[in-house]
Amino acid sequence: MRVNRDHYETFERMHYVCFHYEFEHGLADADADPDEDCGAPGCPSAPAARHQDRMVATLRSLAADWSAGPPANWENRSLPDYLEAMAAWLQDCEGYYANRGVPFPGNGWEVVQDAVRAAVVYE
Repeated sequence: MRVNRDHYETFERMHYVCFHYEFEHGLADADADPDEDCGAPGCPSAPAARHQDRMVATLRSLAADWSAGPPANWENRSLPDYLEAMAAWLQDCEGYYANRGVPFPGNGWEVVQDAVRAAVVYE
């Protein structure tokens, strides 16, 4: 770190939401609205309805996978196996986000959407 070396400790100790609004949300722009989703992953201003709509679409897509019977590309092809995989993924999900270098989502809909997708193949 060279540019903001003097402020490194401050940045590292900031809460994600505070850091996001201060440095990532684009509030320096006079037309920026803190209540609008800025599009960054995990933006705390993202409307829950948008995430709910995505979650519903994900569930419908997964259900469509079963239209001709158990899908060949699913590891967990029974409800108990699928639910156990989802529970295991949720228990380990902080590592999932950390390994990808992205902040833990501030919206529960995002976490559940990732969980239902992951449970298809998670062991």
